[in-house]
This record gives sequence, C-alpha cells and structure tokens, in this order.
Amino acid sequence: MATATVTDTLARFVVASEISSMSEKTLSNAKLHILDTLGVALAGVSTSAAQIALGYCKNLGASNQSSIWGTKNKASVSTAAFANGLLSHALDYDDWDAFIHVGHPSSMIVGAALPLAEHIGASGKDLLKAYVLGIEVICKLAANAPNVQDRGFHSTPVFGSLGSAIACASLLKLDVDKVKAALGVAASAAGGIHRQQGSMVKPFHAGNSARNGAEAALLASQGFTADAAIFEAPRGFCDTFFGPETCDYDKMIENIGEPFFLETPGIGLKWHPCSAPQFLAADAALHLKHEHKINFADVAKMEVSIPPLRYARHYAAEVKTGLRGKFAINYVVAMCFLDGKLEIATFADEKVNQPQVLDAFSKVKVIVDESIPEPGPYCPVSVELKDGKRHSYTAKIAKGDPRNPMTEAEVTEKFLSNSKAAISAARAKEAIAVVNRLESIDNVKTIVDLLTV
Repeated sequence: MATATVTDTLARFVVASEISSMSEKTLSNAKLHILDTLGVALAGVSTSAAQIALGYCKNLGASNQSSIWGTKNKASVSTAAFANGLLSHALDYDDWDAFIHVGHPSSMIVGAALPLAEHIGASGKDLLKAYVLGIEVICKLAANAPNVQDRGFHSTPVFGSLGSAIACASLLKLDVDKVKAALGVAASAAGGIHRQQGSMVKPFHAGNSARNGAEAALLASQGFTADAAIFEAPRGFCDTFFGPETCDYDKMIENIGEPFFLETPGIGLKWHPCSAPQFLAADAALHLKHEHKINFADVAKMEVSIPPLRYARHYAAEVKTGLRGKFAINYVVAMCFLDGKLEIATFADEKVNQPQVLDAFSKVKVIVDESIPEPGPYCPVSVELKDGKRHSYTAKIAKGDPRNPMTEAEVTEKFLSNSKAAISAARAKEAIAVVNRLESIDNVKTIVDLLTV
C-alpha cells in the first residue's frame, strides 16, 4: 500500500465506522473510561491550576454554548474544551496507555467531545462512537511510531489534538475531505515539552489539546483546508515528531478497529493519583507495608530499584510541591510506607513540607539498576527496619493496567469519591446510571446537567 494513503485511510475509517461494529467490551470499556474522566475532572476543580484556568476562561467573556464541569459556568465550545480537558488532567489521575506512548487520551478526547456534543445536541450514541474513534486513531498512530518522549516531547499533547479532532469530526459528521482537513489543522497545533511534568503546564497540555481538536474540527466543518497527507508526507507530522523513516505507515492502518484498541490491549485506569511510572513502586511498597504490618516508626530505610532512564525522569532530590511529588518515585515510596495509602491529599502542597513527610522522604534510596530493562517492567522495593529485619517485594503488573484491571465496582467507587468534591452524592449516582446507558440517551445534556452546580 502506498504510504500516501495513510491520512486518507484513517479519515475514511472514521467516516465509515458505525457503533454497530464496536463490540460490547469496547463500548463497556469506553463508558468506564468516560465515567472515570468525568470523575477526576470534578475532583480537579479545586486544584490551583484549575482555579487559575477557570478564572482565565471566565475573563474570556460569556458564552452559553457549553458547560464547564463542576461549576455553574458556560463558555464557547473551544473554551469549555480547554477548561474541561485541563480539569481532567489536573490531578494526573486520568487514564493512561499501558503499552504505547500515547499519554493520557481520555482527558482530551472527552474534554473536547462532550462540550461539542452538548452544543449541537448530540446523542449519547454519537458521543460514545466519537470517543472510541478518537482513541482508536491515535493509538494506531502511537503504536507504530517511536516513543516521542525520547525526543523531549510530551506524548499527551502530541497525540491529544489529533484524537480530539477525530472525535469532534465524528460528532459533526464531516465527510472524508473535511476529516483530513481537521487532522491537518490539529497536527500543526500538536506538541508539548516533556520537561513540564510536575508543573501546571502538564494539565495545560491536555486542556490545550482538547481546545485544538475542537477548533480544528469546527474550522474544517466551515471549509477550512489543510494538507491532505499530513501524517505520511515529507516534513509532515510523523517526520517532524518522530524523524524520517521511523514510522510503520502500513501498520498504522492495518486492521484498524479489528479489534478496537479499547477492547485489546486496552487503556489503563489509574488506581493511584500520581504518574503511571510510579505505580509499580507504589504497589510494591504498599504490599510490604500491609503484608508485614509495618509501623513507620520502625523503618530505618527504604530502597527502590529502577533503570537509568526512569531514574533520570522520576528521581527527585527534593520535592517542594504536591505536583512535583506525583512524578518523584522516592516521594511516592515514602508516602506509601508512611501513610499506607496514596490519595489526592497525599499530593497537596501542605502535605509535602510536613516534618514527618520530610523525614520519610529522606529515608528513601533510589538505586539505578542497569539490569532492569527500560522503561522498567518490574520494580523491586525493600524496607529495612531498625531491628535489622529486611523485607523485599517486586511488583510486575500495576493495578489498573489492562492486564490487572480495575473492576467496574472499583471504577464506580473512584468516581463517587472524586465527584463529591463538586456535586452531590445523589447527582453522582444518577450520573453513573446515565453513563452506563449512554448509547440510549437522546441528548448528552442529560449527563452534562448532572456535572454542573
């Protein structure tokens, strides 16, 4: 197959796809991920990054097109997409890919698609289909390209603008040429710097990508044009982000949707409210804490072994903010042994500088182990007690990984816990019921009304 057909093939796939071709597992997983995204967004409303962004959005001027979740505010579709995308990633508690480097797809796709769906009065079925297609396209792209983070990019905004554009193009029922135009616009809006992890810019990446995708599709719907071979053309998306002749174009379009990525291999749901590379260390530390009933007062030191690249990216000599703590493996291990759990409050700024936290943090030694393959498919953690006893455990598949998935009940409980920050328990329970029957909802306003105050 000629590589010039990649962009065209993906666009034709989006236009031709029907929800009837999507398996029950694909759709049930999609609903779980949508519910999870809405929950973490509601929990994210009170974060400093979100409060600043919400104030900024309010100053842009009033518009009644779309709702900003967890608030009483409305805005234009693109502004609401920005706000909701940022809210969804503010806590770094949203879903992540466990097998490829596509980042955190749902924060951007749901963040863009639901405000547009609300504005145009789309059905739940149309929203569900749009979400699945957005996930599918960017996962096929990412699975057959090098890890873009090795070049210093943050994968979430590299792919997020594209996934959001696909979902919004599907909602708008664009034809093939206009889908290609939307992808072309989104491709030029893509990008973000990996160095920003641990700062407010990281959730900005998600918000900006949601906005980019919504705007790309809306512009395309009005006849805005772009390069029609943006993925495979010389100096196009793939050449620019990954390097010339590094992508497998044929596999990007091979057997697309057979099965859908959401069915297999699947997307991970976060069990812990921190960055995914810390999950194995957290699982191992929590196992030791509870298996051996360790009182932190008895702990002399803790050790965690990781490969060199993970050390370079996830070891922190000091942690002064909660955001930074989410990306510091030594902080995560320390808090697991100190508190026996990781929760949203673990990563509050006021928590980080407490004397007992500083003491715990100082007792963690991070060991660079070159025998562990990158990026770290397993993680040994050990603890030495003051009486000389030593316990070790190696975690291999993190809780929330599709190979060790969260149950529907666990996802539901996570939503209930997260949503209470912004809406009542009664509304939260009703929202769960609506998302569970999303394909039968005539107008997504039914779910949106439950997410606002």
